[in-house]
Amino acid sequence: MKFSADKITLAEAVINASKACAVKTAFSALDGVLLCLKGNKLTVTGYDLETGIRVNIDVIGDQDGEIIVESRIFSDMIRKMPEGAKITVEVKENEKVIVSYGKIKLNIQGTKAESFPNIIELSQNVSFTMKEKVLKNMLSQIEHAIARKDINPALMGARFDIENNMLYIVASDAVRLALRKEPLSFENMGFIVPEKTVVELTRNLSDEENDVTVVVDKNQICFSKENYAIFSRLLDGKFVEYKKLVETQSNRELTINVRELTNSLERSLLFINERFKSPVVCEIDDEKNCIYLSCKTGLGEFDEEIEVTKANIKNRDERVGEKNFCVAFNPRFMIDALRNSNCDEVKLEFMTELAPIKIIPPVEGDSDVLFVVVPVRLK
Repeated sequence: MKFSADKITLAEAVINASKACAVKTAFSALDGVLLCLKGNKLTVTGYDLETGIRVNIDVIGDQDGEIIVESRIFSDMIRKMPEGAKITVEVKENEKVIVSYGKIKLNIQGTKAESFPNIIELSQNVSFTMKEKVLKNMLSQIEHAIARKDINPALMGARFDIENNMLYIVASDAVRLALRKEPLSFENMGFIVPEKTVVELTRNLSDEENDVTVVVDKNQICFSKENYAIFSRLLDGKFVEYKKLVETQSNRELTINVRELTNSLERSLLFINERFKSPVVCEIDDEKNCIYLSCKTGLGEFDEEIEVTKANIKNRDERVGEKNFCVAFNPRFMIDALRNSNCDEVKLEFMTELAPIKIIPPVEGDSDVLFVVVPVRLK
């Protein structure tokens, strides 16, 4: 096998495909990427038996062939070549791979392509398309809420539900939830995509209006666009009953400036760390139309007052001397929701001190995104 390629293009392809390579494994082929050259098209593939990534790039082909190379070393060899280099890659006898440019010649020991595991080819019977920009936006808004700890395997990914020509993508780690929806004309179905696949897909999608094809086959899924495809197994298990949370009614609705609330909560983090953990207490003053945020730890105290843009208090309790409504929450979770709202203002909805807090856009009919933060019980 022999071909020439632009340094930057080849490096990006290898780095992207290597995101699917196994980190630590006794099977050497899973540490590497498969290079497959046919004519002037090079396909770079990484696969760890659960997630696979294929990247196609244009090169100047000289001799077709296949080889497995260790992903980290190979990508480092390419990146350390001079800027603007047109690199030549050639496979010699005994699978020795030579990477050269001018007087520079580096070599690495490759492995026969037959050692690379086969990626299951998915049937196209169940597939739909959507705009690349839309999918990227949906995933980027919910990604932060995916569970990173193994509390429930089903929560370590994003739930896709298609119902009544509407696509819902949901993530939850049991103490917060993020939901994004968009119209999509397709048959009803549901599946859970692993967090690793969601992260890599989000990184590689652009803000263009190109189509992404989604193929679902049994317990496998593939997202593909022009020169990129990611394959993945699907997760099993019971996801949270998010529809019940969405439908929950509130008796307090506060519209508030996102930047002002975010900046305030970020200041609260000055006094909160792994040693000094504390929720932020939010006290709602119905009369003054404002909220008071506070927390106290061994590092110091935080107190701020924020004006509410609009308040809608239902079933107001007129009893004299009644304390203000108070709720406590993890400030980091609230900050994540605010940052991903993509709004200048949000509406915070409350029911009781321990009922989930909903964060949604303030305009009716524009609530295609919703966040939920579960309060912390005050001592």
